[in-house]
Amino acid sequence: MTVYRLDPAWSSPKALVALIKAEYRDVCCYNDDEVFEIVPTGGSTWTATIGSEQNIRYRVEGRGPVDGREATCLKAADGALIRCAYAAPGSPEEQELKRREQQKQQDGAAKGGGDPGDLKGLTDEQLADLQRRLGDEFVRRLKSA
Repeated sequence: MTVYRLDPAWSSPKALVALIKAEYRDVCCYNDDEVFEIVPTGGSTWTATIGSEQNIRYRVEGRGPVDGREATCLKAADGALIRCAYAAPGSPEEQELKRREQQKQQDGAAKGGGDPGDLKGLTDEQLADLQRRLGDEFVRRLKSA
């Protein structure tokens, strides 16, 4: 058994559950999902388990007290990083998120450039042609429906 001395003392587990529900409201807590446990994993780190009685779906790993602005990161049950509500500067989570963003930008550049939804680069004629084609597509779909 490992005993961790929490320095500084933490807020209540209810405060951590409220933080998790606020930062990851799209995954916690619907249907039978709930925060099962919050355990210290070090002097200033903690892990919360989210899921149902039959299926552990996520883990939230956090650093520091609830009232501070430290990292909390959502991970899949297998430990794969999904996203962070806030990644502390210089943390491994921040480095992983930066690496992913760079990879996404490189993949976008390899596919032929910028955001396909960005219309700023179109000329007036190109924009008018796009509008015409869009109208034609609407008419075609309405006729076939």
